[in-house]
Amino acid sequence: MQNPRDSRATTSCTECQRRKQKCSREWPCNHCQARKVPHLCQFGQKKADQKSPSGSSRESRAHGQKRSRDELTEIRDSPALSRRSSGEDPQDGLRAWGYMPGHVHYKIGTIDSRDANHPTVDPGTNEASEVDKVLHAVPPRSLTDAIVNHFLTVVNFRYNSIYAPTFTGQYVQWWTDRANGRCLSAEFTCLLLRICAYSVQYLTIPLRRTIEFEMACSSQVLTERFANAAEQLSAGFSASKTSLERVQEQFMKGAWLKSESKIVESWHALGCTIREAQELGLDKDTGLDSFSEFEIELRRRLWTLLYIWDWQMSAWLGRPHLIDQKNCSFTFPTLRLDEAVEQPNLVSPFAHMSLQAQLARRITHHMGDIQVISQLSGEQVLEIEAECEKFQEELPQVFRMKNPDFSLDDQYPYFVFQRCQMHVIVFMTMFDVLKPYLTRDTRNSISTLDKEFRTKGVDISLELLKVARHLFDHEFPINAKFHLVVFCIFDTATILCSAIIHDSDHLLPRRDEIMDAIEAALDMLHQLSLTTKIGASSYHFLFKLTQSAPALSQRSSMKRRKLVSSPDSSVLPAASQDPPIDPLLLATSVLAPTVEAATTLDPVPPITTTDDLSFDLDAFMQQNPFEGASSANLDLGGLEQIWGWDNLNLDEFLGMGQGGVTSSSGV
Repeated sequence: MQNPRDSRATTSCTECQRRKQKCSREWPCNHCQARKVPHLCQFGQKKADQKSPSGSSRESRAHGQKRSRDELTEIRDSPALSRRSSGEDPQDGLRAWGYMPGHVHYKIGTIDSRDANHPTVDPGTNEASEVDKVLHAVPPRSLTDAIVNHFLTVVNFRYNSIYAPTFTGQYVQWWTDRANGRCLSAEFTCLLLRICAYSVQYLTIPLRRTIEFEMACSSQVLTERFANAAEQLSAGFSASKTSLERVQEQFMKGAWLKSESKIVESWHALGCTIREAQELGLDKDTGLDSFSEFEIELRRRLWTLLYIWDWQMSAWLGRPHLIDQKNCSFTFPTLRLDEAVEQPNLVSPFAHMSLQAQLARRITHHMGDIQVISQLSGEQVLEIEAECEKFQEELPQVFRMKNPDFSLDDQYPYFVFQRCQMHVIVFMTMFDVLKPYLTRDTRNSISTLDKEFRTKGVDISLELLKVARHLFDHEFPINAKFHLVVFCIFDTATILCSAIIHDSDHLLPRRDEIMDAIEAALDMLHQLSLTTKIGASSYHFLFKLTQSAPALSQRSSMKRRKLVSSPDSSVLPAASQDPPIDPLLLATSVLAPTVEAATTLDPVPPITTTDDLSFDLDAFMQQNPFEGASSANLDLGGLEQIWGWDNLNLDEFLGMGQGGVTSSSGV
């Protein structure tokens, strides 16, 4: 029978017990929230901790209190650790076969569940030597502090994958251990390198100049140095002994690869991250008795991020799901960890990610077993559209599509980006199920809803490009490497090009607005082409596609003649000027006079080129002729690997005539 004192001990959190305060008995409790230490709020200590003669518990360790020599001796001589050290851990028989935590076999016997979920790995000489090999990549403390601080205060709010208070404590301890010559955690060292690599990709101009001056190298060289060092250290980790830090560093690797325009590599990294997370049981809320509420919240947040990435890359890039969508069931994070007592209406910095996951779950419910968008019935499309509209109405006021609350933007500037991101995600989700109706010949209707869906697809695509412009204006040029900035513009504009091409009877609604939107998209992609390789590939491809489409190319030619004949067309080169004239700049001047004018009057601040752009427009066109091209042999500068080219139904169009096409009637 349980001791009544033990029952009473769990009615308050450990912090309130220690401070002898009246606890609200919910996680995180009132006092922990007020002191801004919700991660220290813990309930339900294990009896082993409560009965410890030394008074040691997870609570005291959370405060960073050092163990006494007697405590360390007791831990070293404990039976559980002795079993691990001698290789006699009973769970080895289960791990050898690869049983997942939570399997029925784990419930057999009297094995301590804490040991099962928190395997203690004693860092050996080999692990320490591997850490020593990569320490040279870590800059001096002052520079590393600046990079990490920039990540925690700015960059981290994109995904909120790292909880700043606990990471800061680990970071300070890491430097203390390094200064005192202690053995450093390989997992945390790898995570630190990943964070530095990702943070350097998004440095502000003053901070970038300072770091480049101190390190005597460009920010691109520095971010690659961090990434290579992390990869070297990560290669030595065993798949059977993973941890939350391992999942976090693999997630940061995928984020870094996306920003480096390595989307295919990022997808493969996502697969590895998902497997690491499943190895820890993050995909199922089982066997959590040994975890604190704080640890459970972090686990749920990480799995939410992985679920979102898998959903978006599968839906938008036509890649197979890495997570079983049909049998996927997980609990969303509570978000109470970030609640502020003084601002009860302030939403969590993680709210925008949790909302995206909720949207994905709601959409997946209506799709059923169908994984290919084109196979959805008209009724399912209507259900998904209605679900998205309902989701918009339920958004918190700060994220609302209409009349959002801007009052917190000055104090919490990350809401500006998160709002733009949320709007783009919602419109892309709505637009995704309507793409097949825009990329099909208007004379090949398959249902009575084709015309309605085509009209709705046009309306949503134009709205999507408007919010994409807001995201672009907020992110360019410093944060232009964020993949969503380029993708939402390129994907939407290319679908609209296909819609114009297949509109042989000129029945597409808002046709002139569509062509204007495509030109505006080219404007933005041209600017992005100066900062990222995938931006350059996207611009070059879309420009060539517009020039090969008669309606779009004729419209551009008419604008060119109009601008050249205009008396105030100072943004264009003089007509009598002798060649050579850069065809890329000329094309951009015609398609985007406002961009050229803005560049002349207010030049973009110089930034280090983040990718080696080894091709220009002429070379791209010569190496990738459209005549006789098909989805099987057309080189899109890497885009063909990550993007559903076949969904545009342009094979017939690209194979016709000299230069790509002779007439719109042949589409």
